[in-house]
Amino acid sequence: MKILLVSDSHGNYEALERLYKMYPNMDLYLHAGDSEQDEWSLKPFISVRGNCDHYYDFQNFLVIPSPYGNIYVQHTPFVSKSVINEHNAKIVIHGHTHIRRNEKVNGILFINPGAISYARDKYDGSYAILNIDKNTVEVTFYTLI
Repeated sequence: MKILLVSDSHGNYEALERLYKMYPNMDLYLHAGDSEQDEWSLKPFISVRGNCDHYYDFQNFLVIPSPYGNIYVQHTPFVSKSVINEHNAKIVIHGHTHIRRNEKVNGILFINPGAISYARDKYDGSYAILNIDKNTVEVTFYTLI
């Protein structure tokens, strides 16, 4: 399973269009919130609600099955152990911090692609591609320049 993962684009329509054109054959286009776009203009990306998505009708979280196990997606990085257990999540994807993350905590992989707009690390225009199979999750970060 190949996933193009972005977060915190904050209205940067052009970056998302460019990424889709660069990677037209992904299995899933996933946005971890704060797109500040409606779901129709965001397509083919699916998104969760970010703290700046006040006027848009996104769900607060998504659970996506993958060959590796369930992926739990929400905007903020604060996910309780009970929520992870309830959804049998093996991967947690979030945004919000505008900082890249690829870290295993208590056996759960936490991934933040960084920010397409307004990075808080040195990687403005950051996104990630996930290659997921039954036994591995490969996370590769890129910077859109």
